[in-house]
Amino acid sequence: MYHCDLMEDLGFERFVVSLKDSDPRKVVAANERFAEKRPHVPLHLGVTEAGMPPEGVIKTRLAFEPLLAKGVGETIRVSLTLPNARKHEEVLAGKQILADVAAQRFLTVPDFGEGLNIISCPSCSRVENERFVELAEQVRELTRYAANYRITIAVMGCRVNGPGETDDADIGLWCGPTTVNLKRGSQKLGTFSYADVLPRLKMEVDRLIAEQSASEPRAQA
Repeated sequence: MYHCDLMEDLGFERFVVSLKDSDPRKVVAANERFAEKRPHVPLHLGVTEAGMPPEGVIKTRLAFEPLLAKGVGETIRVSLTLPNARKHEEVLAGKQILADVAAQRFLTVPDFGEGLNIISCPSCSRVENERFVELAEQVRELTRYAANYRITIAVMGCRVNGPGETDDADIGLWCGPTTVNLKRGSQKLGTFSYADVLPRLKMEVDRLIAEQSASEPRAQA
């Protein structure tokens, strides 16, 4: 709200606000609150780092459907981790969501808060190696066995935003031209080749699973 006040105090009347997060629930909550307090300010809706399809599309629907159904949001952006040749699929997904909301076709979607959550950026001009997209797909395949554990893995494509955008994840990866940085929580674990980072990632996932399993209450005999 401070920034809106600042813009208006400076005489700006035509501006758009975007409140994004990788968690669809936070996107809904933030935009609903803002729309109540500033109904005259247009909102640009988006779920940042939604990840790969189809999960990324589902996360986006989780945010867009309740907001658009209430008339919240003037423009949208769908952000998916895709190679450049498939980036047009973001537009197709956005159009499909708009058409479904207009026709009142709402999907029953899963709650991503109860299990493995992989977030990844949509890639941009800062990405120095498009192999990052392939790495994100490999991470998803490698960690399917951890689907029932509350673990968040962030795969980011650049060294500019990557270190900060992985802060809230249990395990974070951010990519350079030939190497991948890996950290667990705030602890940096090292820099690895694109191939070597996967076995180390699995090791850290296994450690998290063991820690979560050990902390679960045991059934009484």
